Amino acid sequence: MRQVMRLASVFIVFLLVLATQSFAATGPEPGIAKGNHQELAMYYADQAQDFKAKARLWDNTAESYEHHPELYKSSDIADEAAHCRQIARNYRKMADEAAALASEHLSLTRKGP
Repeated sequence: MRQVMRLASVFIVFLLVLATQSFAATGPEPGIAKGNHQELAMYYADQAQDFKAKARLWDNTAESYEHHPELYKSSDIADEAAHCRQIARNYRKMADEAAALASEHLSLTRKGP
C-alpha cells in the first residue's frame, strides 16, 4: 500500500511539472501583443480552471494526511495538512484573480475596440 501511495505521489508531481511547463510556453504575451481580448479571456479562464484543479489536489493531499497518517513519516501530521490547505487556499485565490481577469477581458471584447 505504501508503495502504491509513493508511486501515486511521484506521478502527481510529474503531472504538475508538465502542467507548469506548458503554461510557461503559452503565456498571455501573444494576446497582449495582438491586443486580442478574446484570446486573453480564454487564457485567464484556462488559468483559473488549472488553479482550481491544483487547489483540489492540495485539499486531497491534506485529507490524505488527516485520514491516513500511518502512511507518512512526519512527526506532525496536523502541520503537514495545514500547510497543504494553505497552498490550496493560495491556488483558490489565484483562481479567483485569473477568473476576474478573464471576465474583464471578456467584457472588453463585447465593447469592441
